[in-house]
Amino acid sequence: MARKGNRKVKTGCLTCKIRKVKCDEGKPHCERCLQTGRKCDGYMTSVRPGLLSYTPTQGFQGVESVDEGRALQFFCEIAGPYLSGAADPYFWTSLVMQFSNFEPVVRKSVVAISTLYEQVQANPQPTAQVRDSRLALGQYNAAIRGLKSMKNEPVVLLVCVLFICIEFLQSNRDTAIKHCKHGIAILEEIGPDIPWVKEYMVPVFRRLSIFPFFFGDDPADFPSLSALETTWPATFSSFTDAHSVMDSIFSRTMELVRKGDPYRLRSPGYGVVPQELIKSREEIKSLLDRWQQLFDEFEATLPIALPITEVVKHFQLGELYMREMTRTFLSLRYEVCRIWSDMAFASDETAYDVYIDTFRALISRCANLRLTPPGEPPIITSRSPKFMFETGFTPTLWFVAMKCRCLETRLEALQLMSVLGVPRENFWEVRMMQALGRRVVEIEHEIVLNDIYSCVDAASSPPNLPPDENRVRETWTESTLSVDATIRGHELSGRLVGFFVQGPDKTIYLHTEFMDEHKGPPHHRIRSTSGHIAAPSARTRLAPTNC
Repeated sequence: MARKGNRKVKTGCLTCKIRKVKCDEGKPHCERCLQTGRKCDGYMTSVRPGLLSYTPTQGFQGVESVDEGRALQFFCEIAGPYLSGAADPYFWTSLVMQFSNFEPVVRKSVVAISTLYEQVQANPQPTAQVRDSRLALGQYNAAIRGLKSMKNEPVVLLVCVLFICIEFLQSNRDTAIKHCKHGIAILEEIGPDIPWVKEYMVPVFRRLSIFPFFFGDDPADFPSLSALETTWPATFSSFTDAHSVMDSIFSRTMELVRKGDPYRLRSPGYGVVPQELIKSREEIKSLLDRWQQLFDEFEATLPIALPITEVVKHFQLGELYMREMTRTFLSLRYEVCRIWSDMAFASDETAYDVYIDTFRALISRCANLRLTPPGEPPIITSRSPKFMFETGFTPTLWFVAMKCRCLETRLEALQLMSVLGVPRENFWEVRMMQALGRRVVEIEHEIVLNDIYSCVDAASSPPNLPPDENRVRETWTESTLSVDATIRGHELSGRLVGFFVQGPDKTIYLHTEFMDEHKGPPHHRIRSTSGHIAAPSARTRLAPTNC
C-alpha cells in the first residue's frame, strides 16, 4: 500500500526552501514564517531552462537591479546545483544562499559567480577564458571592498571560497592560490570550534589545499595542513567519511611529492633525502593502510543511499552506478597516493613500470563507468555542466596517462578524461590535458597520433615500454594564454608548454613547444622551440599548471 503523505512542494518561499520545511505558500508572505517569527523572503518566479525569461527582484534581499536578480536566480536554478559536480551541493545551494540573504558581500560574490558561470556555460569552447563582464567585475570589486571592513572571520572564510571560485572561472591561478592560503591561515587562527565552520568550511578548504601543490610556482605557495587534519572515525559509516579522510591523505601526499621535486629531478645541492621526508612518507603509507582496512570493512556493509544531485539527475545516473563511481573514484585516489608516496624521491622513471598491472586494473575499472560504448562521444547536451568547482577524475587519470608506459593503457586513460570529467574541473581543462598527454605519448614512443588516439603510421610498431632516455619526467605549462606567430605569419592563441626530459649525460633539460588552444592536427597544434639545459626549479610540477 502506498504511503500517504503531503505532496512535495517545489514552489515554496525561499526561507522555507533553505530550512527544508513545507511551505503553505501564503501570499505575499507564508504563514509558517510569520508564525515562527521569521522574515519570509518571498518567492522566485518560475523560468524556463536557461533563465532567458526572468522578471527579477522578488524573493531576494538587497537586489539593486534586474541583472542582479536574474543572476541570483540563475545561481539558484543552475550554477549552484552544478558547482559541486556529483557531490552533495548543500554548501552552494543552501549555506551560500542563506548567507547571501543577509550578507551583501556574499550576495555580490554569488552574482559574480553566476554571471561568469553563465558565460562558460554558453561558450561553445568551454576551455576558453571568459570575457570581461561589467556586472561580474563590478560585483566582485564591491565584494572585495566590503570584505575589507568585515570583522566576522567565519563569514570571511565563506567569502574566501566564493572568491576562489570566481578566480577559477577567470583562470587566475595566482590569485586563487592567495585566497586559498589566506582562508587556511584564518582557519588556523580561529580553529574549527564553530559548528558550521567545522562541518562545512574545513572540508571545503581540505579539498582546496591540493591546488597550491598542483599549481603553485614556489614552495612559499604551499599551505600548512595542520588546521585541516580530520578526525578519524572508528569506522566509516558513509562514503562521506571515507572521502573526508582520503582528502586529508591526498593533500599530505601532494605535499610530500612537491617537497620531493628537487630529489626526483636531481637539482644541484639535493642529494640525500632528509629523514624528515622519509618519516613523512612512512606516515602516509601507514595512513593508507588504515584507510584501506576501514574502507574494506565499510564495503562489507550496506551503505546508506547517496545524494541525488542535479548532475546525477541530468545524466540519469542510477543508485548502483553512483555507488560504483564513488568506489572507483576513491580507489583510484588510494592507489595513486600509494604510487606517489613510493616514487616521491625516485629519479629513475622506469621504476614506475612495476605498477603497470595496477594502472591497467584502475583504467579497466574506470572504463566500466562509460555511459556510451567505446569510441562514441559522451552524452553532452546544451545544459550539460561545463565547469565544476570540485576536482573529479581528471588529475588522477592524467597521472596514469603520464606514468603508465603501456601505450594501450595510457591512451585509454586520456580518452576517459572526456568521458568521466567535466570540460573544466576548476583549473583542470580536459581538452588541454588530453592534448598535452597526447604529445607526451608521441615524444616517449616516437610516434604520431591522430585525433582518435591511433598511430598515424599503422605500419610502425613502437616498443610497449619506451627507454628511460625517452621518458618525460615532468611537464610545465604557461599559466595564461599567449599569442604566437606561425611560419606563415598567422597568429595562434595558446600556451607555451615544457617537457622535462633527460639528456645523454643524465642532465635534465627543458624542451618547450607552443600548443594552440584550438583543436587541430599534431603538426599544426604543436610547434617546437629551442630546448635548453635548465636546472629544475620551483616551477617544475608533477601536473601542468592552469590547464
